This record gives sequence, structure tokens and C-alpha cells, in this order.
Amino acid sequence: MSDGRQWLIREWENSDMEMADLQRNTLIRFLHEKEARLQRMCHFVAVGIVLLISAALALMIMDVYGRRVDTHPDMQPTPQAIRNSTDTRHEEQRLNHLGYPMAMLTAPRFYNYEDYLEWENEIGHAFCHGGFSYANRSLVVPRKGMYRVFLQITYEGKAQECPSDNQLKLSNMVFHFQDAYTMDVSLLSSADTVSCDMEGWTKSLYTSGLFYLEANSRLRVRSSYPALIVKTEHQVFFGAEFVPQ
Repeated sequence: MSDGRQWLIREWENSDMEMADLQRNTLIRFLHEKEARLQRMCHFVAVGIVLLISAALALMIMDVYGRRVDTHPDMQPTPQAIRNSTDTRHEEQRLNHLGYPMAMLTAPRFYNYEDYLEWENEIGHAFCHGGFSYANRSLVVPRKGMYRVFLQITYEGKAQECPSDNQLKLSNMVFHFQDAYTMDVSLLSSADTVSCDMEGWTKSLYTSGLFYLEANSRLRVRSSYPALIVKTEHQVFFGAEFVPQ
């Protein structure tokens, strides 16, 4: 074998060995990097587990401490507070048994024209449920809370009952009264003008709204022309209904 050929063979062998070394070094470096990534991931997972355990222990300590404070002799409720709480639960149970408070009053058969309108609370469509009551021309609220209050009044008349300009201004108003103050406060109002130069006319005014009312407060109604109110219950009604939160 010539010297040139031997030299070529040695060069190929050296090249193969260098290539193998390069591949081996590359593989080793890749394995080292992968091991480093795994170690970092394990570290993050361990830190997360420690944080979760610390948070759970903190919650447990707060819960135990809160229970100890609640059961401390100096923090026990007074007998009066226990009675008030019991009375409140009994009242809520009684009202829940009766159902949500609601009431609708209707047109009475006869009107007495005074400051406030009178209403029918028993006959026909009229009713008072859930603790509502009617007394002295007032609808008495049974419990504090949010209520929808509504009012419809229908008027009818003839041409000879109109003023000289043939324009009749009708208005209704619902007032709220409670012991905390000594005067009526207006809650709802409705108004309209009717042209009454015809032989006969009819006009209905309706209004409603949501209000927070105290227990034992009273709702009353005034009208600009009570003498012109019809006496039909489906045309004249007034009431309120409790709106559960």
C-alpha cells in the first residue's frame, strides 16, 4: 500500500473519531441541560407546595382562633340579645307561614269625602295577606323591606261638571306616614288633564313604584276630585306587595 493511500485512511479514521467525539459531547451537554431544567422545575414545584401548605395552616389557625373568640365567656350574647334574636326568628317564621305580605284595596260602595280616600278591604277582589291590615283609611305595612306600591283611580263625569275652560285637572297621590316623623311624605303621584266639554267622559290614572318601607308605617291616598271617582273595583284599586331580596 502506498504512503498516500495510508495517509488517506488515517485521515478518514481521524475524521470519524472527531465526529464521534463531537456527537458524544453534544449528547452529554444536552443531558446536562435537561437535568438542570428538571432540577429547576422540581424547585418551583417544591416552593409551590410549601406555599400551599403555609396558606392552609394559616386558614386553620384563623378558624381556630375565631372559634375561640366566639366562645370566649366575655363575648357571649346577653339574654336580651338572645330574646330579640328569638323574637325576630319567630316573627319571620310567622310571616313566612302566612306568605309574602301583599294587599289590594278596592273602591268602596260609598265615599265619605274627607282628606284621605277610604277603601274596601274585604269584599270582592280586596284582600290583606301576610300581615297587612287596613285601619283609619290607611294600609298598615307589616314588616320592613322593599315593596311595590300601586294605585289606579278612574274618574267619570259630565259636561256640566267641568270648569269654564272645559279643562279638568285630575291628580292622585300616595302618602307615607310613620312614627319617626309627624307628617305625610308623598311616595307616588299621577296627574292628567281631561277635556270635558262632551256629554260624558272617563279617565283612568295609574302609577306604581318600588320603595323601602318600615314596619307599622301607613300608606294613604288623596284625590283632587273624589266625587268623580267611579265605584267599580276593577277600575279603582290601591295596594302594595313585598318584594323579596
